[in-house]
Amino acid sequence: MIEQYSWLIAESSVQSIKKHGKMQTKTKISVKAQLKEKFDSVEYVAGAGRRKAKFTLNNYNGNKEVYERENKGGRPSLDWTNELLVIRELINKEVACNGEPFYKGFTVSQLLNKMLGFDKYTIEAITELEVQIHRIFTSSGNKEDDYYGLKETVNNIVGNHRHIYVAMIEEELSKTNHRISYLDSKRNKIDAEKYEEYLIFKKGVETEIKAENEKIRDKRSKAYKEGLNIKDLPKAKNEHKEIENAVQEKFDFKYAYRQFTVFNEIKVEGEGDIDKVRENYFNRIMKNANSSQSKYKQTKEIKYFEKPFYRLVHAGLYVEVMESVFSKLVNFESKTESKMKHYKNIWMA
Repeated sequence: MIEQYSWLIAESSVQSIKKHGKMQTKTKISVKAQLKEKFDSVEYVAGAGRRKAKFTLNNYNGNKEVYERENKGGRPSLDWTNELLVIRELINKEVACNGEPFYKGFTVSQLLNKMLGFDKYTIEAITELEVQIHRIFTSSGNKEDDYYGLKETVNNIVGNHRHIYVAMIEEELSKTNHRISYLDSKRNKIDAEKYEEYLIFKKGVETEIKAENEKIRDKRSKAYKEGLNIKDLPKAKNEHKEIENAVQEKFDFKYAYRQFTVFNEIKVEGEGDIDKVRENYFNRIMKNANSSQSKYKQTKEIKYFEKPFYRLVHAGLYVEVMESVFSKLVNFESKTESKMKHYKNIWMA
């Protein structure tokens, strides 16, 4: 990257990589943020064995501007010390002892789920609940589309933050004596090359399904707007099932994953507070939600043909609903009253 594509990232990142001979956690997070300014999707693939670590980039958007790190009024960078302490403690709890011959190991996602307190199934359950309790959804008469639309909105927010935590976990794992096993959904071992092939194929199918579903939802929204019956129109496909089916057809398994077995503990200087990790996560989510809400003007009328995200921001309810969703996800009760109560009273009237 620094030899052929250094123009994609900031000079400070290039110098940091040259100085340390590798990307440290903060640099890795920064580089990923920089690449996201120029590509639709950015995935970091950790090194394993003889394979070097790399970034998988999709759909260059043509942005040739030099990345400039946001810094308002000399604001200091975020302090991730507590998060790192918690990650080290969670890894240490997973160390395989000699008395555990059948130790199964763990995945990065499993560790992240323990850290934040929720997984994809929790998102599905809470999203379904939110669609049932908010009038902006219950009055639409299209709960199924609202469920998928709200789940997509929540997953996008989770994804925007996920890479930061995954990078920190992978950096801490790199400091341990560990083994990486590549397994498929049948728990059969596969090699690193097959796993990488699976990741590339899966990403391609996911991109296709998302584009197809986007067209389907746009068609249904347009028909709804025009007062037409949408019952006979095709519904958006279940992305998870469609991807699994495509992977199954090509590889004869539904999914694949990396499993870590760690053999030594990481030195932990201090005690981490997992509740503080979740509170910080919630606050970062809400900060982003407020920022997103501020970019849209509120309207006097709810347009039910709009996708959930646009319906929420135009109604001024986006922050409130995200607060409701994520306070349940991380089991964190916000101590501040919602700033959007005024708008809620208008729409509930």
